[in-house]
Amino acid sequence: MKRTIARQHIRGGAQWRPSRPASAVQLCLLLLVLVGCTGQSAQRVAQQAQFVSEVAQGDPFLHQLYLSPSHGKGVLHIYIEGDGRPWRTRKLVSLDPTPRTPLMLQLMVMDSAPSLYLGRPCYFNLGDPRCSAQWWTHWRYSETVVASLDKVIDQFASEYQGVALFGHSGGGALAMLLAARREDVRSVLTLAGNLDIDAWADYRGYSRLEGSLNPVLSPPLAPKVQQLHLIGERDAIITPSMLSRAVARQPSAELRVIADIDHACCWQKFWPAILAELKE
Repeated sequence: MKRTIARQHIRGGAQWRPSRPASAVQLCLLLLVLVGCTGQSAQRVAQQAQFVSEVAQGDPFLHQLYLSPSHGKGVLHIYIEGDGRPWRTRKLVSLDPTPRTPLMLQLMVMDSAPSLYLGRPCYFNLGDPRCSAQWWTHWRYSETVVASLDKVIDQFASEYQGVALFGHSGGGALAMLLAARREDVRSVLTLAGNLDIDAWADYRGYSRLEGSLNPVLSPPLAPKVQQLHLIGERDAIITPSMLSRAVARQPSAELRVIADIDHACCWQKFWPAILAELKE
């Protein structure tokens, strides 16, 4: 089966602080992210980074991808975005859930390893006829969604020695669900990961996501899989205590609470040091 249906090269626990300062190159990339990317679309960020844009066929959904120009046979870093904007108000569904600020793509700009930004089903206005609002609301973490993401990863994973899954917020939930079904996962790294979707819904006063899988109910990942779950001290959406209870079900996982961080800001400051800790 042909991997892509479209291809385009776009040109144009305790509080923790990083112990290793960023290099000059990393600081330049950080400046690009903080100054040049904030509020920009994913396409704009990808253009600046000279990423390759592809649309891949999952099963059954289409997925927007961005690939770094880095090559090699090491571990493929896979970035999964958060939920974006599934609802306009508490009662009105958004017509387009695509994040206004693609945090995970911004972080991928700072990563020198081979990397893939894996777009979620029904995001990025791909005109997929299978899409309806259910897939970015109540079914956003469903078996069908996870299986389609998994299918796309299969199209790339054989070229590498393994994969590392990185996810922010709801992307963290999907990273854990994917890790539970794959044998080639070397590490899972979540930022403010929604690892107990029922606890999150109850805390926020939302209806529970009927039809979605809850990562906290999955069996623990194998000890060989490095797990690092990060949460901002000031996060009011996924609280440190909420994440701590979920991570406690993973005996081999590490939880860190980072000072001066909330749900979305300012992960870029810490990303180079976080990447340096991966055991690859």
